[in-house]
Amino acid sequence: MTNINNSIKYLNYLNLQLEKPSYKYLEQICNAQLNTFPFENISKLLYFRNHNYNNFEMPSFEKFTKNYSEYNFGGTCYILNSNLMFLLKELGFDCYHVMLGNEHMGIIVKIENERFYVDCGAAAPFFKPVCFENGIQNITHFGKDKVYLLSVEPKSNRYKYVRYTNGKQNGKTWHFNSRQEVKVSDFHEVIEKSNKPNALFMSILRCQLYQTGKQRSVSLVNNKFGIRYSSGETVVKTLSSTEEISKVLLEEFKLPKLPVKEAIEVLKTINIDIFAENAN
Repeated sequence: MTNINNSIKYLNYLNLQLEKPSYKYLEQICNAQLNTFPFENISKLLYFRNHNYNNFEMPSFEKFTKNYSEYNFGGTCYILNSNLMFLLKELGFDCYHVMLGNEHMGIIVKIENERFYVDCGAAAPFFKPVCFENGIQNITHFGKDKVYLLSVEPKSNRYKYVRYTNGKQNGKTWHFNSRQEVKVSDFHEVIEKSNKPNALFMSILRCQLYQTGKQRSVSLVNNKFGIRYSSGETVVKTLSSTEEISKVLLEEFKLPKLPVKEAIEVLKTINIDIFAENAN
């Protein structure tokens, strides 16, 4: 009963009703997820602090929904996609995790014997499930941000994930087997590594959210606030204080509860100054 109640809360945050599994419903969930739960490491830094700057524990589904309500927490790859799949399973979807590039957590959802790729944990524009196996609808984009799911060895179910921003590859090429099911526990080692003080999302301040109603995406990287429009136009502003960052999260992101001041203090404890000239 607890999981059902938390699933209803989750759907309420997404402004969606409980429905039977379908492609259309899954598309609504993906779109709402990217417009609701931020891709952010503020929660990650505070989880780290709360575990005495050492061990990390993945929040349960109950804690994830509660933390969004109380603190506007979303998360990064593992937290966002693991909880999204938990929700999908509770709703009756047939789905499983896949591992991309030995580090990224994705989701495969099976609907009427077709497999669709779902991913709301990469700050990428996956507003709908991607039907990647037919080689036709294997691209998703927002402005000049494009992600391709390309066939490598179709007979052995091998594919690759490649992202381009402004025409240049953004990040690594991730290879994956679409039929190789993995569990959250299979990510234990890489999750542990990602929570070390020198890891990427432990050494910067990061928050990103899509606002498709405004045809834009808002992004914070340390003290740089950026707006990327669906037209491809990008505007970047440098923020000079913690107060300015808090104001942007309140007025632009509409995430007033995010405890960004505390996260900045955590970064200071590991000798990272987000306002330093070389911080970005």
